[in-house]
Amino acid sequence: MGSWLAFFIYNSLLLLLSPVWAVYAISRGLSGKEARWDERLGRLKMVERQGHPRVWVHAVSAGEVAAAAPIIRSLLSRRPESLVFLSTITRAGREMASKVCTQVSQTFYFPVDLPWVVRRSLSAVRPDVVVLVEGEIWPNFIFEAGRRGIPVVLVSGRISEKGYRRSALVKPFLRWAFGNICALGMQTETDAQRIVSLGAPLERVRVMGSAKYDEEAAPLSDADVAALRASLGLAGDEPVLVAGSTRPGEEEQILDAYRILLGRFPNLRLILAPRHLERVKEVEELVVRAGYSCTRRTELLRGGGKPASNVILLDTMGELGRIYAVASVAFVGGTLAPIGGHNILQPIAQGKPVFFGPHVHGIRDVAAQAMEAGVGFRINSGVELASEAAKLLGDPNALAELRAKCLGLVEANRGAAERYAQMILEAAGGNCRPHQEVLMLG
Repeated sequence: MGSWLAFFIYNSLLLLLSPVWAVYAISRGLSGKEARWDERLGRLKMVERQGHPRVWVHAVSAGEVAAAAPIIRSLLSRRPESLVFLSTITRAGREMASKVCTQVSQTFYFPVDLPWVVRRSLSAVRPDVVVLVEGEIWPNFIFEAGRRGIPVVLVSGRISEKGYRRSALVKPFLRWAFGNICALGMQTETDAQRIVSLGAPLERVRVMGSAKYDEEAAPLSDADVAALRASLGLAGDEPVLVAGSTRPGEEEQILDAYRILLGRFPNLRLILAPRHLERVKEVEELVVRAGYSCTRRTELLRGGGKPASNVILLDTMGELGRIYAVASVAFVGGTLAPIGGHNILQPIAQGKPVFFGPHVHGIRDVAAQAMEAGVGFRINSGVELASEAAKLLGDPNALAELRAKCLGLVEANRGAAERYAQMILEAAGGNCRPHQEVLMLG
């Protein structure tokens, strides 16, 4: 399918679906899930500062923003005069950006993928290079950037098994979009093979590793861990199970595991962190119905002191990575529920062994590396979590050995962020261009 034919068909489909999209957009607006329609429609008031290059990084939500953060830091450490503009689509992404990407010049919401809107946005931002994080492929946006001679690169690219099956249905449009991306940096060989089979030019695809290893902060010092435990009201010798990024249907199983573990470890504390903060009240009610007292993290931050509760409910944004430092063992959600998994490297980076369920298609390679290194453990239920966690909680020597293995795994895999930063700078410097026939259309 030729580029202009793909452009015509894609935008004709958008036009046909526009009533459905309008209803969806209005419903999101009324529910408070959609914000800043002026920015989504390309009406941007950009910071006017001198600097070069001008880099537009797009990361859809919180997870992609977190993955982009070490790449942005590496980029700015090499070229501190660069102006980096960061766009997201979700509120969670915008909130995460305010916490982990404080060096960017400006953040804003990404434009809807309509030709006249993306033209307006590109004219406002005037990027020297566009950086897409993980898997954000918007055909009109990429096509318009290509027509203007703006290099587009994909960093930390990944394609889950589920995403791969879905993408096969729109392969002609993806091939058209990939034709305007000059370099595609993928996390693994599997990701590279998948994107090539979807139409990406083989010669532009590179396997460059996961920036998630660079994303994780160094392990907290003993003094910092002690201070964090005190702020959570944890005694120095209390074992802790941290269950992070949990999804519906998982909290009940975690509470089942906690009940079993309390029989052997009566001073065990549970820190429960739902993936989405809008579920905090729902999860709190689950905890109370299970027969446990519950204290929110924000209450502790306001009042201090030891909470009179078994369970601490993490209701803050951007703190989970540090909270894992107080864990004895950790569980990461989205894995007992059929979601695909969330970031298991956060606890590993703090030297903590991590449990996860069978649904890891979204983190398959990192999960495989963790299991191979002996620091990741797959379980199938809350009961199994209790059984396996008890073995580690009862063996301090094993936990000490696992800490060393965890930190060794992270250190051995660092460096991808630097490679992606170099790729971005090469593109900004004119060393990365799509084929001329793609750029010269029209």
